[in-house]
Parts: sequence; structure tokens; C-alpha cells
Amino acid sequence: MDLTKFLLRQGGSSFRFFTLAPRSKLKPSEQLMAAMLSRNSQAEQILSKQTNETIIAFSKLVNDNELAGYVLESIYLLGLESAFRSFSVEYDGALTDAFNLVSRQAALEAIKFEKFDKMFVKFLDSTASMQDRIVWLKGIVTSRTYCYGEPAQRLSSDFDCFLDRSFLAELNSILLLNDFRVIANDNGFCNQLGVGPVGTLEDLFLVPDEELVPSAVLGYFKNRSPILDIKFNPLDCGLKMIELERFERDAISVTWRGRQFVAPGLIDQLIVSLTHLEKDRFIGWKQLLDIKLLAEKVNAEPENWKEFVRRCNVEGVRTACCAGLSLAVDRLSLAGVDHVIAELDSDQSLLKRLFVFTVTPLFYWNTSSLPMLVANAVVSDNRSRKSKILRRSFFPDRQFLSAYYSNGRPLTGLNLVSNLLLHWLVLLLPGGLVRRTFGPAIWDTAQVVPKESPVTPNPNV
Repeated sequence: MDLTKFLLRQGGSSFRFFTLAPRSKLKPSEQLMAAMLSRNSQAEQILSKQTNETIIAFSKLVNDNELAGYVLESIYLLGLESAFRSFSVEYDGALTDAFNLVSRQAALEAIKFEKFDKMFVKFLDSTASMQDRIVWLKGIVTSRTYCYGEPAQRLSSDFDCFLDRSFLAELNSILLLNDFRVIANDNGFCNQLGVGPVGTLEDLFLVPDEELVPSAVLGYFKNRSPILDIKFNPLDCGLKMIELERFERDAISVTWRGRQFVAPGLIDQLIVSLTHLEKDRFIGWKQLLDIKLLAEKVNAEPENWKEFVRRCNVEGVRTACCAGLSLAVDRLSLAGVDHVIAELDSDQSLLKRLFVFTVTPLFYWNTSSLPMLVANAVVSDNRSRKSKILRRSFFPDRQFLSAYYSNGRPLTGLNLVSNLLLHWLVLLLPGGLVRRTFGPAIWDTAQVVPKESPVTPNPNV
């Protein structure tokens, strides 16, 4: 798949369209970034064409993506220390050389990692009674398991995890007893604000079809600690993961700092990273490097690629995973996956090639508008499944309508019809418009801030 020939639309409600340039057409600073992350033998040649101005831009890329530790290791491995020292850049009001700048950035990242890691270990201590129920995702996993020579080379700005919704009340109680607080009144962490009821934890999981899964439900924070971002579906796309039981069964136990935590299996972690990159519209060197390093681990046992392709097909994420792998090949010289890309790319219609990345990959029933949901279904790999779910969502059961639109009151006659019409309106309009117009007149916009249950705090925290 040549991702550079696809039209992409920026995420959210933006109507900004763009295309991705091939590696050969990237800015000089981006070409150098690609060479250093891929540890390409041509890195020295690319570096020789840089100027002080492009090195400054490169340093900013490294800093913004928090990859100085990995880049510093690349400098040593490629023997480029002297070449980097030949460039002068300004840092903290004084001139220094580019090598010294990267070294300083790497040291700061290492300090930040240790600080956040202590918080992560404390979190593991406080949730020890639930350690088998929380599956950690993304950067938390790649830095501590499969990929990086030094964990500090992969910083995580927040803590992402998957949790079955049935355990949320228990986790919530533990978090509040350990001084975590809910991020309240921010629709980025609670999509249902202004478009649905938010009075109880149960309200936040109301959906018109059992195969739909709310995305942003609750986020938690603690002073100077990364945000805890809980997912209720590992792929975080708005639909239940079809093989969720298999995902949980294949999860592995990881020993870290004398503690245990649970992480996805290698193949699942790669799929999670690939789908996350699609949600970010294929922008982000950190995520792309994760994918390259994870794919190289899968390459160690090539027969695993058959299982990878099977899982992509089952979950309807074939196109997203094909695109992410293709970009890793182009940008970071990922090898050994051409046959995987060819298999994933074998059934792409013209419609998909033209529009698949201009439509949001997120199937959020009360956030996206009906036209966007329909477009999502039409260009997706699981078109039939999404179309059926969408049709069923138009006629939910009476219990859902009562709980979602009438605060649980019994519905009969005209009340039932009016609630159904209101439901169709919520399906039709984008969540942002509902939130700014009639939503606040129907639902309380003060987000639930649940109280702790009688759970004994961990005395060791």
C-alpha cells in the first residue's frame, strides 16, 4: 500500500485534508529523523546535507517526540558523534553543539521516565488486588517489554489501560482512596457530556446496541502524575472487540520492579499500536517507532504473521494495519513485511482507496453524525457488521430509551414515540452540535464524580 497516494483528513471536526509525502520528499530535518530512528547506513550522508537551521528543526522534532534517548543511542551506534558536534545550536540562551543538545535532552527524558515510573510502580502497588484485571496498553508496554534497549527511551505522557466495565466501580474506589480524582466536565474524557446522561457510572455505558462500546468514559489524574486513560475496548474504536476473550487469554504477565502487571500478547500489542496510529492520522514518530520495533519482534517467528493477518481480518482493521506497516517500511526501513502488506492490501476497492482515510475510524454513535457513521461503515473492512449495528441502533429497546432520555421513567404512548424521535435526532447530528444546542436542556452537564466504595487502601502505598 502506498499511503502517500491516499487523501487524509485531520481528526476531530476539522475539514483540513492533506497527503503524506514519501520519505524522499520529507523536509531535511524529517529525513534525518527517519534515518536516525531506522539506524540507516545513509544517515551520515543525510547528516552531511544538513545546516544549522535544519539541525535546530531536527532537535525540535526529537524533543517534541521525546525520542532523544533512542536518537542518542543511534548516534553512538552509527558513529556520528563527531558529525553532530560540528553543528552549533542555541540551547537555554547559550551556544552548544548538536550532540551535546541531544545528550541533554536524553538526560532530561531519563529523569522524567524515572519520575513517572515511580508513579506507575505506586499505582501497581495500590491496584495489586486487581493486577490480573487491568491490561496495560501502548507505551507502558513497549517500553517495559518487547522493544527498547532502555525503557527510558520510550516515554508515556499518560497511562493507558484496558478494563472490563464490570470492574470499574472497584478500580474507581481504589483510585479515589489513593488521591486520584476524576477529570470532570471535559468531553475529551467523557464523550457523553451534553449528549447523554452522566449521573451514575451505569449511565456512562448506556448504548443502543450491545456491540457498541463507549470510548471516553472517565479519566483520572493525580497531582503531577500522568493521566490514567481507561479504555473499555482494547482497540478503542467504538465497537466490541470480537475476540476479546482470546485477547485476555493471550495476555502476558510482566515482572517490573518486583511487581507484576498484565500486557497484551505481542501480536495484539502490534495491532493496538497500528490502530492507534490510524486514529492519529499516521502522524507521530514515537508510535511509528513502536510499530517498527514490534514488527521486528514478530519477524523473529515469521509464522506469527499468518495469525496477525487473521486477527486483522476478524476485527475489521486490515486496512489500518496495512497502512501503518506500509508507512513504517517507507519511513523507518522496516523489513520482512512486504508479504504481509501484500496480503492485507489484496482486497482494496477503489472506494476505499479514495475515501477510507477521509472518514473518522471511530464508530462512536453519540459523537459522530449519522452521515459520518454511514460513511465509516461503507469504507470500513467490517462494513456488514457496522451496517447491521447501525440499523439496530435506530430501534433500541424501551429500557434503553427510558434510561437514556427519560431518567428511567416508564415510557408509554406519546412518551415512547417522542423519546424515539429524540434518539434519532441524537443519531443524526454530531455530538458537538447536540452539546451546544438542545443537549443541556435534556441532560445534566455536571459530570458524575463517583464516590469511593468501602475498599481498604493498600497500607504499603
